[in-house]
Amino acid sequence: MPVSYTIDQNQRLVVSCLSGAVTETEVHEHNRSLRADRDFNPSYRQLVDCTGVTEILLGVATINVVSQHQFFAPGTRRAFIATSDVAFGLARMFALRAECSGQTIEVFRERRVAEEWLGI
Repeated sequence: MPVSYTIDQNQRLVVSCLSGAVTETEVHEHNRSLRADRDFNPSYRQLVDCTGVTEILLGVATINVVSQHQFFAPGTRRAFIATSDVAFGLARMFALRAECSGQTIEVFRERRVAEEWLGI
């Protein structure tokens, strides 16, 4: 599956992984599933690994919608890891738009730096 997640309750961390060709439907389904997961806590930090993405099949309109419908608590640290320029740029666009909802999202090129920022 191109978009999946795991929840580590001990670390209070959600790790989402995107790989291959990622579509709008998959992003929306990921968000619906995560919100409905009984182990999900909106105060958990999130690490979004986009390093396996080969194609991004979603547009700016979807990024705008998803960034405005946040379900993580305001101020909760969330880190995106993106090595390709396209994924990095779209993640930054998402992060900037989500700031309006009180989200704290940073985008990184290296996993180690992202984990350090998250405190894991």
